[in-house]
Amino acid sequence: MKLYKLSAFVLATAIFASCSEEELSWNSSAATVSMEQAELVYKENKGMVNVPIVVDGELNGPVEVTVEVAEVGENPAMEDVHYIVTSKTVLIPADATSGKIEFKTVDDADINEARTFVINIKSVNGATVGETASTTVTLKDNDSQFYEKLQGRWKMTSSAGTWNINIIGAEEGEEGYNEVFQVTGIMGYDWTSMTMFYSYDVATKTGYVYIPFGYIFAEGVNFGSSVGVCDVTTGTVVTGDDGKNYMSFDGGILGTWNEDFTEITFEDKLLYGFLLDNGAPNGYTWFNCSGIKMVK
Repeated sequence: MKLYKLSAFVLATAIFASCSEEELSWNSSAATVSMEQAELVYKENKGMVNVPIVVDGELNGPVEVTVEVAEVGENPAMEDVHYIVTSKTVLIPADATSGKIEFKTVDDADINEARTFVINIKSVNGATVGETASTTVTLKDNDSQFYEKLQGRWKMTSSAGTWNINIIGAEEGEEGYNEVFQVTGIMGYDWTSMTMFYSYDVATKTGYVYIPFGYIFAEGVNFGSSVGVCDVTTGTVVTGDDGKNYMSFDGGILGTWNEDFTEITFEDKLLYGFLLDNGAPNGYTWFNCSGIKMVK
């Protein structure tokens, strides 16, 4: 992955270098550029965010937009502290109708009021500035809500290996908010997605997470000519009265977090990834592990 990103960066550098050698012919037709929305709200653990800039009018050449950011409000968000802007200049090709400014939120451990900053269009080549020249961005705190505090990047260790994972929750107002997570990155693949339930009792101030068995973990995975393309589901193995081992899709694995929400320790049960053909187990497994622990 690092090699891929490096290659992409080198390629991008080469492209910009070649463009700089030839002076661009900016759009000369009547066109305006505006921020698509005057206000945007994100949680501080959102990660990468794209703020759209839209073009009104037909272009006969590219348009270049440069923005600037500024602190606003009673609790301002500071650049390079609470968010990081990838680039403040966007090049919109003649055949496009929009561009985007990208920034990354910084997820801290502080409990705080929402922070705000503004993105202003500073200058434009090939167009004029439209009615909406700025976007006010609000970064809402996630640390006062335990459901949101558990979200983000973790390292998962188990008897089968160690992986960098991401705990993803539903947005406030969406189905599953405050109830369920999806955990990606297990087995080293971002396309794996393990369901993990969340529960917290405000009265007793106790909570837990729970990995349920019998939930789809990955779909359409090619395991080679001998096995073929299969789905994968979570499960475990139990010993029957006859002393034989059987696949089970009932129950799950309970996990509890520490006081500062930096570790989740699960009870020592076996977690299996069973392969499915047309929804039915085919007798193969992708993995099994125990001793699961997640560290932020």
